[in-house]
Parts: sequence; C-alpha cells; structure tokens
Amino acid sequence: MKLRKADEKDIQTLVELYLQGYKGLEEYAYTHPEDAQAYMNWLFRRDADGMWVAEDGGRSVGFVAGDGRWFSKREGGVVGAIHELVVLPEFRRRGIGRSLVEKVFEYFREKGLEKAELWVGDENTEAMNFYKKLGFEERDRFNYWVRMIKRL
Repeated sequence: MKLRKADEKDIQTLVELYLQGYKGLEEYAYTHPEDAQAYMNWLFRRDADGMWVAEDGGRSVGFVAGDGRWFSKREGGVVGAIHELVVLPEFRRRGIGRSLVEKVFEYFREKGLEKAELWVGDENTEAMNFYKKLGFEERDRFNYWVRMIKRL
C-alpha cells in the first residue's frame, strides 16, 4: 500500500471511491455523481494539501480529506477537520484507514494544530468504533450526526 498526495486529476476517481464507500450508508452521503463531484471540488478548494490517496498495486482504494484551516464554532478556534475518510469495503481492516488518518494527523501537527474534529453518522457504528480506537471521543450530537474530537 502506498499513500500519495491527491491532486485535481484524481477528482473523478475520488468521486467513484466516495460513491462505492458509502454503499449502505447513503443517508450520510451525496448519492448523485454530480453532487459528489461538487463536494470533491469543494474539498480541494478548502485544503488541497490535506488530501491523500491510498493505492494498492496502483489501484486507488481509499482517500482522506483533511482541512487544516477549519474553524470549529464548538471548539472556539481552528482545528484539523477530517471531512472524509473512505476506504473501499473490500480493502477495510488492512490498516489503510489508520494510515490515512495518521498521515492527516501529521499534516495537522505540522500546521501547529492541537485538535482534530470530525462528524460521523450516528448509526455508522463501524466508523465510530474505528475513530474511538484512534483516540477520538464523542463530544455532542446534532440530529443524526455525532461530533468527535481528538487531542493531537
């Protein structure tokens, strides 16, 4: 497995990964390719330096979209936000997600950030348990979203 910086040429691949990765969790995701593409474009505009792709044998199998300039109203300052972490279902439980998150943590630390924040769907227990193993703690809930924080 190899991690590399994402660039705008990857957007279509990221859209496909995103749509495949959210199968069964559509209530938490954009389901139309045009909407997913607009979202990927937004992620690149937010912080292209915070995006990495995981490859296995030359095939893109996951990505992380981190944002080192996110102002968290709830935390009262800038935090590192993980907007997306997607790993194709058949490549999960191989350490790819952990590697992507650790890479984005490095990026946040380089920017001098002390906290990471993310939101996860309240019934996405697999993801919540994964984040808890990485040291995230649940902070609050809003509708069907759970906000989690980790000190870096």
